[in-house]
Amino acid sequence: MRFINSLNSQIGIDFNEVQLIFVDQESNREVFDELRKEIVFTYVPSSHCSLSYARNIALPYVKGEYIAFPDDDCWYETDTLKKVLLHFRKGINGVIARGCDEYGDNTNNFKAKSRYLSLYNHCGAISYCIFLKFNPFLKFDENLGVGSSSGLLSGEESDYLFHYLQTDTNVYYDVDIIVRHPKNRADYFKNSRHKAFCYARGYGHILKKNHYPFFQVLAAFLRPVAGIVVYGLTFQPDRAMNSYNLLKGRLQGYFQS
Repeated sequence: MRFINSLNSQIGIDFNEVQLIFVDQESNREVFDELRKEIVFTYVPSSHCSLSYARNIALPYVKGEYIAFPDDDCWYETDTLKKVLLHFRKGINGVIARGCDEYGDNTNNFKAKSRYLSLYNHCGAISYCIFLKFNPFLKFDENLGVGSSSGLLSGEESDYLFHYLQTDTNVYYDVDIIVRHPKNRADYFKNSRHKAFCYARGYGHILKKNHYPFFQVLAAFLRPVAGIVVYGLTFQPDRAMNSYNLLKGRLQGYFQS
């Protein structure tokens, strides 16, 4: 409901040009009763499926020129969409916002300064922060993401963005555009450590699938090795275990076919 309220509260935009597509695997139609009537609402009932499959179900219903992938538990600042649209009107084809929790802390490893993305540097982009000119031919890899049968429970948005950037590099990360999201919400996962392990598996798989440069792959494995050593020698077993789980997850994902 917080997302709906934040969408209703946007300033400086024409709500008649906004479409919200919801793929519902339960019975949540009434949640949208408070949605502004000007917003084009597309409701798509579905059986239980993975996140990537649900997003692919939604893509054919897109009517507009641009697309975003908000989580049900994220929310926008009142000027988030206004700022995104300003970039689009200047000719930028993709905008990456900075994710923050309710206390202002970053929800991922976002860069400190605004910049253009590159093929192998997405500035910490995470799904609810991505706004792109819609490419109707680009789909999500259904082997990736929460609910996928492969067990690779993350990385679908990084993979999607990677393939987008192969044909359009005009994507800009703006540190001053904010999307809010609770930090370290486990939900689907057993706990935060399990979530980090699963995300590491997805990241490891993306490194191999998308042929990341050798030194970037090497760094992805050496950093947690260094963490194991440093935290072990300084008697920080919890942090050493976190580094071990990152290494284990990335290796599993990298070598999973």
